[in-house]
Amino acid sequence: MANPLRVGESVSHGPRTLLKRPELAALIGCACADWAYIESSLTMFYGHLMGVYLPKHPEFEPPLHPVALQVLDELQSIHAKVNLVKKLADWVIKDEVQRKDVLSVLDKLRKAGEGRNLVAHGVWGICESEPEALILLPTFGHQMIYRKQDFELVLEKIQRAKVELGRIHHEFYQRRRNK
Repeated sequence: MANPLRVGESVSHGPRTLLKRPELAALIGCACADWAYIESSLTMFYGHLMGVYLPKHPEFEPPLHPVALQVLDELQSIHAKVNLVKKLADWVIKDEVQRKDVLSVLDKLRKAGEGRNLVAHGVWGICESEPEALILLPTFGHQMIYRKQDFELVLEKIQRAKVELGRIHHEFYQRRRNK
């Protein structure tokens, strides 16, 4: 877990500062790239949820609603996307056990998104006394030391969210397909 930097430590930051810690910069890049996959998967899941009421066509079962893909793609915030998917899932999924599972996974996905947002949108610096770390420079609060294991923890949460989203989407898809 990230720890506060000792008050008074000198931190440098600015363009290309991350390049001085290439391994940690790569982990930030992985968080962003892995998250893009989650957002794409969430969009497809939303499309299948909206496709519930489309006419059935044997070659496209279950149907994927094309407007749903456009709608979710327009939203910028993961909170807005997850809220929209949750509301639709709550309305569309009739099986109570499956619905609760989907809603729970979506809550976990939102939580993983908070870690991703912190990493992706944070202002990062470096400190000579912490050569194996990046320093998060928040607008308010303590400057925080992030080491490799801190970034890996964020990546693990993203990976778990990705796996769980894939599972609930697959289960929903299979149930729809077999109806």
